[in-house]
Amino acid sequence: MPTRDVAVRYQVPNAPPTTDSVAWLVSEGRVRTEGRALTQRVVHVIDTRSGNVTAVLDADRTYHDLGRMASTMMQDHSFARPGIRLTREGSDRVAGHACTVWRVQAQGSDPGEVRRACITEDGVPLRLVEGTGSDAETLYEATQVTYGPQDPARFRVPQGYQPLNTGAPARRR
Repeated sequence: MPTRDVAVRYQVPNAPPTTDSVAWLVSEGRVRTEGRALTQRVVHVIDTRSGNVTAVLDADRTYHDLGRMASTMMQDHSFARPGIRLTREGSDRVAGHACTVWRVQAQGSDPGEVRRACITEDGVPLRLVEGTGSDAETLYEATQVTYGPQDPARFRVPQGYQPLNTGAPARRR
């Protein structure tokens, strides 16, 4: 988690699902991701303290509680967690910001299954590359980093949005 509020736009591969914008509301431990699902744009509101994630579909004015999925949803933007070994490899600049390049590897994984993340001193992930050599693929790279207070309303389900009808049969009373 970054140490101060920030919003980042990323260049990502074209094939959905993708996340092309992430904002952090540090004081509340909340994260807002925006990207493309298979059929439309989707916002995920992530509460890192409770672990809960809510998908918000602006086009339909609906939302869906996904449950405690924060660790799964943040795995490409949060690397200091159990079972992950981080090794400092150097430094770089991305989108005009200095960052440290970290080798990210799950304990017990194949040595070829490696990622490299470039993260600012204050915890903002700027680039993630998977694989090595000619097989390396950039999963995301920051194009714009904007530090400053975030509007807490952006990290909640907007008023008037309805729960997504998942097609589950209604419960009988």
